[in-house]
Amino acid sequence: MEQKKEAVYLINDERYLHLRENGAGVGFATYNKVTGEPLESGQISEKNLPPDGRNMMSAARNWYLFELSDDDRKAIQLESVKILETIPQAGIGRRRIWEPETIPPDIRLINSYYDDLHRVPDGGVIQVDYPDGRSFTSRLEYLDDYHFDMGGLGNVFHICQFAEVMERNGADYYPEIQTQDEQGAWELGGKGYLAIQSTDEGWNYTIYHSDFSVMDGGQVDAPELTIQEVREQILEAHHMEKGRRLLQDYDFVMDRAAEAEKLGLNQRHSTLEKLAALAGTKEKCDAPECSPIGCRKARDAHEL
Repeated sequence: MEQKKEAVYLINDERYLHLRENGAGVGFATYNKVTGEPLESGQISEKNLPPDGRNMMSAARNWYLFELSDDDRKAIQLESVKILETIPQAGIGRRRIWEPETIPPDIRLINSYYDDLHRVPDGGVIQVDYPDGRSFTSRLEYLDDYHFDMGGLGNVFHICQFAEVMERNGADYYPEIQTQDEQGAWELGGKGYLAIQSTDEGWNYTIYHSDFSVMDGGQVDAPELTIQEVREQILEAHHMEKGRRLLQDYDFVMDRAAEAEKLGLNQRHSTLEKLAALAGTKEKCDAPECSPIGCRKARDAHEL
C-alpha cells in the first residue's frame, strides 16, 4: 500500500493539527490536546499546495494556520501521529491494528514513571532546556521502541534512562518549538556556526568556521518552511546534521563575522592551497647524491 504523506503538529500547546494527503490535496482535523475532543475538520485544496509536492505538509500547515485559523500566537511542535492513538476519531488506533505499515516508527519522550509526554517522529528534533539558561536541540534516531540515538553520534539512551538523566539535571525536554522568526543563528557543536535570514523568495544562509570565517552559503527557495525546518535541510545538505545545536544571538554572530572579514580571515589560504603553492616553487637539485639534509638549498625549497 502506498503510504500517504502525513504529519501531526501541536499548535500553541493547545490543539493537535492532523494533516494527511489525499486525492484532492490534504485533509485536516484538529483535537483538543487535553480532552481529545474533535474541534474542526476540512480539506486544503491541492491548488493551495506546492505543485511539485515539495514540503507539502509544511505548506498545508501554513495554509491552516494563516488562512483558516484565528490563533494569534503560532508555536508549532512536530509530533508523531501515534500521539493521537487514544482519540478514536483520529483513526490511528484502527490503522495501527489493520494498516500498521501506515504508522511510521517514533520515539517516546516519557517521565521516569513511564508517562508519555511527547512522541517524536524518527528523525525529529527535540530541545533540552537547563535551569541555568543553557539549551540545545538535537535530532533523534529511532533504534527500537525503547532506545534512541540522540545526535546521530552513538549517544544511545533507553527512554527511561533519558528521563531520569533529564530529571536529575532539572531539564525540560520537548519537540523543538518552531517559530515565525525571520532570522536566527546556531553554534554547531564545535563545528562552526549557521546563520539564516528570510528573503522574499525563501531563506539566505551562511555557514561559518569556528573563527567566523565563511565556510559556505546559499539560498533555499522554500518560504513555506519555518526557520527551524530550513536549518535542518541546510545541515543535511552539508552533512552537518549530527550533533547538538546551541541557539546563538544572531547579531552577535553577524558582528563576529564582520570582524573576521576585517581581519581578512575569509581570504586566508587553506593548508592544501599552501602546499600546492609550495610544491610549485621548489627547485630541483642537479646533484644525484644530494639529499634534503645535505643539500645547500633551503630544505623547504628542495624537491625530491
